[in-house]
Amino acid sequence: MAAINGNAGNISGNGIVGTLNTWSATISRAVSDVTGFANSGRNRLLGVYDMTGSAGGVLDNGASFVSTNFLAAHTAADGGTITLTAESGNTIAAKCVVDSVAMNVNKTGDATVTFNFSLASTTTGTDSPFTISWS
Repeated sequence: MAAINGNAGNISGNGIVGTLNTWSATISRAVSDVTGFANSGRNRLLGVYDMTGSAGGVLDNGASFVSTNFLAAHTAADGGTITLTAESGNTIAAKCVVDSVAMNVNKTGDATVTFNFSLASTTTGTDSPFTISWS
């Protein structure tokens, strides 16, 4: 097993544009406390999946940034597919919505953008809403 070098990372998805150089994601599951009076310790059951995250980098001065209409790009019930790549062969993909975009421009030359996304899955049953390839 070798360590992953983030230099080969990437994020892709409709509405996420710019020169991106960082992403983060938190994958979780809802937890229900089903402890009864007869239990001597807590009893919990796992529920639905969730993922929230962000991607950031440098603003793009091309027309693609404005014409992509980043907030409207993920308005369908199941959002659009966002693929997170740690390095080649190590990816997580899921349907997500881009729920906010933060931009910063300052006098010293920074012009940054951060896209925040959340899971928007219509997967039913106990199937995972994620497509994971990790080698």
